[in-house]
Amino acid sequence: MSIDDDLPLPSDSSGHEQSAPRESRPGMLHRALDVLSAFRPNDLSLSPAELAKRASLSKATGHRIIRDMVDLGFLERTDGGVRLGLRMFEIGQLVPRQRDLRSAALPYMHDLREATRATVHLAVLDGTDVLYIDILGQDDDLPSRIGGRLPAYATGVGKAMLAFAPPYVIEALFAEPLERFSPGTITDRAELEKELEQARSWGVAYDREESTVGIVCAAAPLLSKDRALLGGLSVTSRVGGMNLQQVGPAVHTAALALGRALDQEIGRSPSRAPISRYDEWSRDRARASIGKSNEEDTPMKEDTP
Repeated sequence: MSIDDDLPLPSDSSGHEQSAPRESRPGMLHRALDVLSAFRPNDLSLSPAELAKRASLSKATGHRIIRDMVDLGFLERTDGGVRLGLRMFEIGQLVPRQRDLRSAALPYMHDLREATRATVHLAVLDGTDVLYIDILGQDDDLPSRIGGRLPAYATGVGKAMLAFAPPYVIEALFAEPLERFSPGTITDRAELEKELEQARSWGVAYDREESTVGIVCAAAPLLSKDRALLGGLSVTSRVGGMNLQQVGPAVHTAALALGRALDQEIGRSPSRAPISRYDEWSRDRARASIGKSNEEDTPMKEDTP
């Protein structure tokens, strides 16, 4: 089945294919991102019709975007439709934050993997979500995947990072009711704030079957010498596979060492810091949000000819 057969463009009364209406560049970029974001972890291939449906696009618009993305290499044709293309992988490997953080963390992750025989995660905090940068010893039973996201409050590494996140992130976290992912998920604000305070004091956070039944985790934040949040490390296993109280100090020690290594790298080459300092990024983002809000409140002046 070809893409063109699946989603033909509309025709006029004479049978000629109509030209697609010209859309603004921002609109097209958003639509293209919606198409890419429609893929799920277990999707090997999707028909253009299903992809357009998931992206909330009309068949004609979806077909046009999918065809262009195939031409550019972002998508590839398959017997069943399309899948993500190698161009996506190539560009993803160029992201400095992911590439440099992963490169610095790998030796420490391998040491943790050897010492615990458990799954080791490297993650960063993106808004109120955990974004997984790398995983060693991936277990099929785990909900995490490289490039995947989970709500930070429901994971050990997420709580470790939230404990050192800027106040506005915590405010955003509690702006909506917290969803329960398992019977152990902490959804009460007072209880979660107590967990974050303990993580700040101990330097370690734990997931006791909070994200997934039968899964436990010990995690620690990656911090610079001035306490800027750089990311997080965690060790995850099935219940009974490891002793959290014994593994916690090992994760904390590895995170401290990696944080110092990252801090030295930042000092040697501040223009090529492995990752953005989270507190500075957060401050800039908050200022931009306030500025945008003020602009929206200010009436627009009409252009004079």
